[in-house]
Amino acid sequence: MELHGEGAEHMLYIELELQGEVPMHEQIAQQIIAGIASGTIQPGKTLPSARKLALALRVKSQVVNKAYHTLLTEGFLQERYDGRLGVLVPSLAEMPRVTEGYMNRLQKQLQSLAAEGRARGMTEAEFSRACIKIYRSDLTRMGDALE
Repeated sequence: MELHGEGAEHMLYIELELQGEVPMHEQIAQQIIAGIASGTIQPGKTLPSARKLALALRVKSQVVNKAYHTLLTEGFLQERYDGRLGVLVPSLAEMPRVTEGYMNRLQKQLQSLAAEGRARGMTEAEFSRACIKIYRSDLTRMGDALE
């Protein structure tokens, strides 16, 4: 789905996996974070309204509202306070930092995946290479899909 954001020079592109295991609101949030991480969604960029994005994605506005709420709560988006409605990407200085809560969540997710990898016969080196490959390239690929 491609959609112009307010004042955007580029197009916001979000692809939903309708039959996937990840809920749609999480997919939307993850793809916006990936766009921010890759630099394709720049600080100060205003995203489309939840209603407009929901219409374009053909999902209920509650799905996009939930994604935006999560991103607002975590600090990846801010509400506009300049008389216009919408959400925007904060400056780099205002972006959320690595917290103890994030590290705990990361550790739990990686422990689960590492256990599955070990059960499948994956070596530590293979697991490490997979993590590094994802960190270095997959975020860039996801972010590129957003613009």
